[in-house]
Amino acid sequence: MKKVVLFFVIAIFASLAVFAVDATPTTAPSTSLLLGSSSTTTVVAIVNGEPIYANILNMASNVAPTLAQLKNINPQMYNFMTTTKDGFNFLAAYNRSVLNNLIDSVLMEQLAKQKYNIVVTDAQALAQVKAQVAQMLSAYNITEDQFSQYLQSQGYGDINQFEQDSLFTMKFSMTLDQLKKVVTSSATVTTAEAQQYYNSNINSFQNPPEIDVEHISLSSQSTAASVLALIKSGKITFESAAAKYSLDTNTKNENGDLGWIPQSPNMPDFEVKLFGANIGDIIGPVQVNNSWELFKVIGKKGPSVQSFAEVQSQIVQQLLSQKQSQIWANWLQNVFQPFKNSSNIKIMI
Repeated sequence: MKKVVLFFVIAIFASLAVFAVDATPTTAPSTSLLLGSSSTTTVVAIVNGEPIYANILNMASNVAPTLAQLKNINPQMYNFMTTTKDGFNFLAAYNRSVLNNLIDSVLMEQLAKQKYNIVVTDAQALAQVKAQVAQMLSAYNITEDQFSQYLQSQGYGDINQFEQDSLFTMKFSMTLDQLKKVVTSSATVTTAEAQQYYNSNINSFQNPPEIDVEHISLSSQSTAASVLALIKSGKITFESAAAKYSLDTNTKNENGDLGWIPQSPNMPDFEVKLFGANIGDIIGPVQVNNSWELFKVIGKKGPSVQSFAEVQSQIVQQLLSQKQSQIWANWLQNVFQPFKNSSNIKIMI
């Protein structure tokens, strides 16, 4: 259950952007805040008149459940973190770091609304949170009551409280998605640009040599030698022997065909021999893990280069992603940073 919950909590907050905030706290943090206060009335920061509450910081920092696990795993470290000045200073620094990220989340939402008219409502965010919770419950086959009980044991309240507390980060995640689409919408990649990239990086699109191989998997070296003798005598074909004797149920009805295998660095010796063999050659018996194998080379391809048409969409997506990342980085520096610098930010812890 702990792994399930931690996975979900991490996923819910994974989209939080990380920005540097230069703000000075006005007071020392309280013990309740450091250990994970769930207060919905205690204000920990005010951003252009908009408050951030302790329960939101608690959800984002995840301090309380982390300490609960630490108490079981390493009691000595737990005592240090919760009873010493150095431990509290560490928790305070961590809480403030998380709060800095939350402040930037609020700033991002404010700017998205003011400049681009992007607004994610509580109802929209709550619907998405509920959908993710339902998906998680189904995937891990747990009930709402079981999830609520665990949440309460970790100081989060019940599932309804968890969903309400998750609105902050969900709204930011949804806002950020829309904002990035708007800001980077000018990014385009022409066919000429993709072609130029292809021509300049042609070596990246080379296919290594490949061989088409059939195999027969057998229980012992002596059995493999006996089957090989039957094949060499002409009493049975390699393909018929695979169907009759092979222990590999996935390939025995396909003549033992393993399909095309690309050449790669650090191949085992028997694969090196296969690539050096001629079509029709049989290699083996060779011990591979717990079986003895016979291999037959039935096809070979030399190195080749993928055509531009084969990789065009891949190149376009790669170049588009690079352009979008650059546009976004420029926007953060030239639009978001000045907005943050001119904002009124008050930190209460």
